[in-house]
Amino acid sequence: MTRMSRVGGCLAVLLAGTLARAQQPPQTPATPDPIPVQTQLPEFAPEGTVTETMPGTLGVEQESQPYQQLLDIAGVPQPPRWGPMPVDQVGLLRNALGIGPWLDDRNLRMFGWIETGYTGSSSGAGLQATQPRLNRFGNEFLVNELGFVVQKSLKQDQFDWGFNVRYFAGANAAVGTPKGGIGDPVENPRFGQDLRDAYLSVHLPILTEGGMNVKVGRMNTIIGWNGFLAPYRPLYSSDYQFFYSQDGAFTGFLTQLVVSDRMDIWNGMTLGANTFFETRSANSYCYIGQINYWLQSDKRTRLTASTYLGPDAIFAAPGMNGDFVSMVELRAQHTWGERFTQVIQSNFGWDRNTPVGTASWFGVYGLGILHLTREWDFISRAEWFRDVGGTRTGVNAHFSEVTFGLNWHPTPFIEIRPEIRGDFASRPAFGRNNLPTDYTQLSGAISALFKF
Repeated sequence: MTRMSRVGGCLAVLLAGTLARAQQPPQTPATPDPIPVQTQLPEFAPEGTVTETMPGTLGVEQESQPYQQLLDIAGVPQPPRWGPMPVDQVGLLRNALGIGPWLDDRNLRMFGWIETGYTGSSSGAGLQATQPRLNRFGNEFLVNELGFVVQKSLKQDQFDWGFNVRYFAGANAAVGTPKGGIGDPVENPRFGQDLRDAYLSVHLPILTEGGMNVKVGRMNTIIGWNGFLAPYRPLYSSDYQFFYSQDGAFTGFLTQLVVSDRMDIWNGMTLGANTFFETRSANSYCYIGQINYWLQSDKRTRLTASTYLGPDAIFAAPGMNGDFVSMVELRAQHTWGERFTQVIQSNFGWDRNTPVGTASWFGVYGLGILHLTREWDFISRAEWFRDVGGTRTGVNAHFSEVTFGLNWHPTPFIEIRPEIRGDFASRPAFGRNNLPTDYTQLSGAISALFKF
């Protein structure tokens, strides 16, 4: 049996076991008494304290990209649930400045965060080949993100306008610097800066009872469950789909038609992969779309289908770019009560007229988040990714990874997130300084996230 056969077999057993166990609710201690819902947060809110909520929002994990998208809406529905305090609700900065009521009266939010971390890698020190993004430097401490947000959210019962300005800096910003952005060109791979969001928005009470939300400008993508920014991903490292099959942010416009309380449809146009108010190439006008549907009124199961089409819609490995990308993403997420959430996501992509002809890539991962106690979460992820022709990673290979992590959040404003990760490939793909020499890579990392 080959090395990759053994690895594939282990991953199959792991995913099958996870799905089998998910057929029954997790065996946990008796559920504690319900936490009273408050209309205002105290200065240092205890874990689980939330603002006034809207019904039917059980399935939205606060450390995810779907939650980040909800921040465009005034009065974000956040249920009493276990897990870390959402970054927008911590309130250290607004309370210190004494402007909380003033912001609330105007549907404004102001918050920020700092993420630092260290990754130890079997590949050694320096920039890793086929890296565990975003922590891509081995045996090194990094200041990953310094983030700050000012946002005006949209009321959904009338015509309203809003905006979002989201600045961040650090090693992760150097990875995500857009073409034409404030940090372009990147001079230091360990520190850059970016306006991740800089858009205007409007709610139009048209077509349906829920109306339509429109965004125009530079904005975060709607594709992918795992967010680029630290408060919107549960682990320090990210999946292969995140970096090799998605575009994290773009310039363009998006419309969200709220068909019903359980369904919304997104449509939009972008200027190509990761740009700041300019096109990626001469003809890089791309279409992006998504449909979300909740199977139940209490929103435990969500099905998502997304697509991204056009020239230079998604980055290729150096020298492997084609002239038209087609990408489809399918996702299912389910919340088993307030303690356990599962996500299964799959991407399929094609790029026409690359140096190897029509290239393709595809993959699937399973993610589980188990809230062990009020202060501890356990996160697991198992993934397989195939890069046919090597146009995404630079290596024509099968890839897989397994990651286990913890999230310790002793206060609303601190998270400590250790993890251990194993990466495997069917041919040498791992190493350092962009020199792939190894079939496997083991990394251990820890990050600290401070929210204010």
